[in-house]
Amino acid sequence: MRCAVISLVALGIGSFAGAAPVPKERTEAEKVVGTWKMVLDSRGNKDTDVELDFSQGGKMVIRQRLDKDTVSVYEGTYRIVGNELPYDVKQGPRVKKETLTIKKLTADELILIDPDGLKEEFVRVKKKDEKVEPKKDDKK
Repeated sequence: MRCAVISLVALGIGSFAGAAPVPKERTEAEKVVGTWKMVLDSRGNKDTDVELDFSQGGKMVIRQRLDKDTVSVYEGTYRIVGNELPYDVKQGPRVKKETLTIKKLTADELILIDPDGLKEEFVRVKKKDEKVEPKKDDKK
């Protein structure tokens, strides 16, 4: 009996010592930080040139290319509250405020629904210094 108890204690200690720490799940607010490029607008257009840039701390910038030489830049703030993204952006003399619903948010994909039910899809823009991992079947 004594050997059995000692064996169980030894097994229990060994399993705690060898267990890897559980990776912390990133929050929605952490996942959204970065630059996102629109790939599909609410009308089904794939050639839109709009980028959203969400910074740590609640700052956001919207960049929209209107033509070859003109880019509109709007600065504002945002928050993440559950699956909602309330934001306000200064557009000239007025401030636009609305709350978007986050339909999907992964490391590389963001789908937002505006208050009118219009859906817009975005993909994460990789930084220039980020390396793309080669696929296992790629030859070097």
